[in-house]
Amino acid sequence: MRGRWLGMAVLLAVLAGLPKAPALAQTKLTVASPHALLLDTGLIFLVAKEKGFFKEAGLDVETVIVAGGGENVQAVVSGSIQIALATGFFSVLSAFQKGAPVKILAAEMTGASDLYWYAMANSPYRKMEDLAGKRVAFSNPGSSSHQAVLAMVEQLKPKRLPAPQPVALGRIPDIFTAIKTGQAEAGFAAVPFFMDRIEKGEIQIVFKGDEIEKLRDVTLRVTFARPDWVEKNPETVRAFFKAYHKTLDFIFEHRQETAKIWIRQAKLDLSEATVLKAIDFYTRSAVAFKPIKGIPATMEDAIKFNFLKQPLTQAELEKLIDLRYVP
Repeated sequence: MRGRWLGMAVLLAVLAGLPKAPALAQTKLTVASPHALLLDTGLIFLVAKEKGFFKEAGLDVETVIVAGGGENVQAVVSGSIQIALATGFFSVLSAFQKGAPVKILAAEMTGASDLYWYAMANSPYRKMEDLAGKRVAFSNPGSSSHQAVLAMVEQLKPKRLPAPQPVALGRIPDIFTAIKTGQAEAGFAAVPFFMDRIEKGEIQIVFKGDEIEKLRDVTLRVTFARPDWVEKNPETVRAFFKAYHKTLDFIFEHRQETAKIWIRQAKLDLSEATVLKAIDFYTRSAVAFKPIKGIPATMEDAIKFNFLKQPLTQAELEKLIDLRYVP
């Protein structure tokens, strides 16, 4: 027995002296996101990295912040990034019809429950109808906020009110500056942006995205990539969506821990209760990867607003949209 223990001790000493096995190599992946602060475009990366979901999937994910809409498309087509999140469906449809190498891999947001339009608190604008004939800001042409404003304009038409004037004013912080300086009467934001200003009475919500009736069951934003890159890297694509899916599940199943991560990692100057309210703007079904909903209505509007010349054929849609890689 003594000899056995002695032999075991020698073996352990030898093993301890051996060089450690190298860490498994991780696949580098660059992902474009239109904002680092929002739940579906920023928090997911903070949670996935803190909980190790990307590492577990064998991925080293770097995020690059872009402005949304056409800028996302340019980043993918140029090859500077591999996957783009939260891109307005209008932009991707338009790019595809013009011959750009793009492939939609998943729905990113269905409906517009995460968006809201606000005005300064001392303004007379209290509801959507109050913005008739006024300048209403969105981010960039072809973005989901652009699609939402256009749908809002359509919603007010039967009321025989003057049409609101959509204006592109860039990123969410830039839009706030524009509203404050009178360049537009109302502008869009997404939670948790400006929730502290709402609570302090500095600004007021005029209407929420889920008040835009036409968009409640329509996919506004999608995730896409270059088809040639996808064909060469199918397992990387699957690994990314597997980790992404696991992260979304965690967010909705562990809201309090998620709120703490959001506050700590994004350095939010908000209470935990306020951040929990921001999470409540979202539903798990709204950020489901599939199906992509409302395609006929989206194409109809894309034609009406000059993003498409004619509807895509079924064969073209099958070439553009490929949901095989998502859980």
